[in-house]
Amino acid sequence: MHDTHLIEKIYESVAELCRQNFIVKVNNLDIEVDEGSHINGPHLLDHLIDRDSSLFGDWTNIDVKYRPFEKLTAVITSIDGESSE
Repeated sequence: MHDTHLIEKIYESVAELCRQNFIVKVNNLDIEVDEGSHINGPHLLDHLIDRDSSLFGDWTNIDVKYRPFEKLTAVITSIDGESSE
């Protein structure tokens, strides 16, 4: 249940960063989450596609690394995508 909330917060953060940087299509997303998290790349990608299928899709590669963070912590380390500019 908690991972669902974290996944939604990840979506909101990535979407906002993409808006700020004029990214219209995410090709690669690198993220770090706490070691106790059940988040994995395919599950996260499914959620992101459900939320915005023009920004995320089968072309999106997600790399999830697990770190000794506080529970429900995620760090977006890199977003690579196509710009509208």
